[in-house]
Amino acid sequence: MRIETKYRILVISMFVILLMFGVYVGFNVGKGNSSNELAESVMNNNTDDEVSIYTESKAEEKYDIELVYEEEYTLCGHKIDNSDIITNTTLDELKEKEIAKQKESGNEYEILEESNERLVFYKKLDQNCPNHFNIKLENGIVVVYSIVNDTVSTVYQKIDIPQELISPEMLEELNVGIKVDSKEDLNLIIEDLES
Repeated sequence: MRIETKYRILVISMFVILLMFGVYVGFNVGKGNSSNELAESVMNNNTDDEVSIYTESKAEEKYDIELVYEEEYTLCGHKIDNSDIITNTTLDELKEKEIAKQKESGNEYEILEESNERLVFYKKLDQNCPNHFNIKLENGIVVVYSIVNDTVSTVYQKIDIPQELISPEMLEELNVGIKVDSKEDLNLIIEDLES
């Protein structure tokens, strides 16, 4: 090998070493280390420190993350997604906060997707979604039930409407029960009853 080639390799190697050293010092100064800490870290220079400094600075970055809760209802076959954008957070902070909320409420989900852009929690439920209702007339009061499954219904709303204002056809339907599969249909029936 010629002397000129050896000299060029030596110069390039020195340049690369100095560049790595400069990057390392720059990260330490950027983190606000005191001059004593900086001198000590320069004396103990190794690549593991460089990797850990890079990792720490990346972990501190904040993102706007879309938080999604997906619920799949097996009885009606519907899937409901609720989403929100959580600003200025990290993936780890958001996951920790949401998992703690779920444990506190006793309503735990599995993680379907996670990244610095999107965190998706998923749960499969053996019931109807919250958009199925049965409207009945009981003791002179219109009662709206939310249908959870074939055997369980919960009271969603009670409406006190004088029976004289309800048409005979509607009274007959209410005595049997009117089933609807959306909040829009429920609101239309309630408007009809109240008008």
